[in-house]
Amino acid sequence: FSREQFLGQDDIFASLSNIRRTLSGDWPAEKLVHVVEKLQCRGQGEDGIAIRVSGSFILGDRFLICGKGVQVEGMPNFDDLGIDLSTKRMGRFQEQFVVEPSGLIGQYFIAEQELYIAQ
Repeated sequence: FSREQFLGQDDIFASLSNIRRTLSGDWPAEKLVHVVEKLQCRGQGEDGIAIRVSGSFILGDRFLICGKGVQVEGMPNFDDLGIDLSTKRMGRFQEQFVVEPSGLIGQYFIAEQELYIAQ
């Protein structure tokens, strides 16, 4: 974000909190949430996965996915919620990250991550 690197849980959380304040101000009743509009995945290296995500930030109360043909089990159907993205959009984002396996079977970690935000 902004060509800076953040390492460790505390620095990453502080940076994301600052992004939220920048985009939405002081809105205690609602959170700044991701609406994933496009998701692409491909193999990376021998065992990794590269993931590219783009979408919008809106004020709301839950993470949403609205890509065509995408319905995640246990999440509300975006079309049924009747949200007009153009009126609720606080900003747009593009994010890409690489996930690699850890030393334990079935466990992965984020090896690289880039976040680009446009307000």
